[in-house]
Amino acid sequence: MSERSAAGGEPVSEFELSCATCGGTLTRTAVSGEALGVTVEREVVLAECTECGGRYFPRETLDRLT
Repeated sequence: MSERSAAGGEPVSEFELSCATCGGTLTRTAVSGEALGVTVEREVVLAECTECGGRYFPRETLDRLT
């Protein structure tokens, strides 16, 4: 990500952003690859909205799946 946080100029984590659908808070959650329909042995990390349940793939997860 190219966005920088206001505190210290570090890159912004996906978990610091708001949900693109409803503006709710995103939290870190882990789900099995099988639940997502991908073949990975371990669970993968997602950013999940506490309000609407929207799910987003953080950069680290996308890197693991490609």
